[in-house]
Amino acid sequence: MKIVTTSKIIVLCGAIVIASLCASRAGGHDHTLEAFLKARRVARGRAAARVEAPAALYSQHGSCQLTIELFDSTTKEPLPGLVRVTAIEEGTSVGLAELIHRRLDWYAMPARATVTVPQTKLKLEALHGLDTETLEHDVDLTGLEKADVKLPLQRFYSAAAKGLRSGNTHLHLMGLTHAEADRYLQVVPMADGLDLLYVSYLRRLPDELPAEQNYISNRFTTEDLKRLSQDGVLFGNGEEHRHNFGRGGEGYGHVMFLDIRKLIRPVSIGPGIMRTGTDGIPLQRGIQAARGDGAAVIWCHNDLGFEDVPNWMAGLLDAQNIFDGGHHGSYTDTFYRYLNLGMHVPFSTGTDWFIYDFSRVYVPIQGELSSKVWLRTLAEGRSFITNGTFLEFHVGTSRVGDTIAMAGAGTLEVQGRGIGRLDFQKIELVQNGEVVHATDSHPVAGHFEASMTFALNIREPGWIALRIPLDAGQSELGRPLYAHTSPIYIDLAGKRIFRPQIAEELIAEIERNIEVIKQKAIFANDQERQSVLKVHDEGTATLRKRLQAHGR
Repeated sequence: MKIVTTSKIIVLCGAIVIASLCASRAGGHDHTLEAFLKARRVARGRAAARVEAPAALYSQHGSCQLTIELFDSTTKEPLPGLVRVTAIEEGTSVGLAELIHRRLDWYAMPARATVTVPQTKLKLEALHGLDTETLEHDVDLTGLEKADVKLPLQRFYSAAAKGLRSGNTHLHLMGLTHAEADRYLQVVPMADGLDLLYVSYLRRLPDELPAEQNYISNRFTTEDLKRLSQDGVLFGNGEEHRHNFGRGGEGYGHVMFLDIRKLIRPVSIGPGIMRTGTDGIPLQRGIQAARGDGAAVIWCHNDLGFEDVPNWMAGLLDAQNIFDGGHHGSYTDTFYRYLNLGMHVPFSTGTDWFIYDFSRVYVPIQGELSSKVWLRTLAEGRSFITNGTFLEFHVGTSRVGDTIAMAGAGTLEVQGRGIGRLDFQKIELVQNGEVVHATDSHPVAGHFEASMTFALNIREPGWIALRIPLDAGQSELGRPLYAHTSPIYIDLAGKRIFRPQIAEELIAEIERNIEVIKQKAIFANDQERQSVLKVHDEGTATLRKRLQAHGR
């Protein structure tokens, strides 16, 4: 069921076009670089097709210069956003070559733009970020060489009014000139309603060449990011530190260093990425150096890589990314396992190559937004991730990231709410990895809502969190919908949850990874070999100590 809002649109006079680059979400970085390049070629081909296909429309109807203005229907303030234009009689999408193409024929635009469209009946669709309803309206441009359309967008939720600020913790750009990348960063984040965006440095040969264009985000300086931050989105810097065995082969993993003072070198480790050197440096060395410099450290791509478990065991990670450029497992593969060991693991996310979806992580911020405060709040576990649905979650006076200490078994009053432009089907309460309560969504004006209030029985320590279903549908940009809060933790009679079988599974996983490293890694000497294997040995030792403490 699709719900849109309509309103009067003033038609007076206008037209525009630009091709886009789309990132594949089939997997992260090295696993998906080939898929990404293929998707980029396909996107360019489709963009060209969009320019050619309407040619008959223009020869038949002529062209109109259409000026589109988006604004907040309540405040009347200009509002950047996404637009999609369809020729009604032909049922074909109209390419807008002056704008930045996203996915599924959506285009990002500033609050006002002029585009070239055919002089015919058109359906216009528009939205901003995650918090406005979709406006849909027909307009007849027959016989008009110029026209204006003013599109009022209705907000159904204000994250800012609730003190929530959104961030994308994982972004790189490639295949653009510096001017194109500059424009992309000026337009797309504002159209998507992002508050904070980390543009991160990375290396890989030969894909980074020619250096002046391919990994163009590497060329953005601190001054560039400060300049971009004046337009309403705060830009931070970062680095993706990583290791792979061979092209696309899994290795030690990928990890983000955010708000770095200097690059941690080597940025990428080993011959699998850099075609030179050895595999003799563990990620943990760079992680410790980055933490020493005050950077935040976030694991990338969910369960991709061998050093995720050891570094969580060592307490060296601030948050865990999921869905950042890939489908490397689900919540059950990392988050739920770690949480069922009694660990505190904040949820985070990003988009890796380009901003191909509305993916973001929200944290509550009081006062002026700063990178340091936002990252500190994320590390405290105050977050929820989403690409479409806003989540509100409380247990009594406790909020996401809090720990509730209970002397014994009892009940807790749980309140949860989901609000989204698209139908997310339901909200689900997850307790220690299992769905224990759910409430269906229902339409409200031009969006959907769901809420729950109930007494939850507590008989064991653990954690609870709010999410939408794994099969909730797709975003407007064609990606699977998701939303999940970080947990509220529950200690019972002074104890945290600890499930021995999970610790045993993780020990077995680390031991399997050690065998792969022994088979694939190239070491210059035994010292390098020991420095890498020591990280994993210490991870298993920590898990065994916890097992012993629980009588196993």
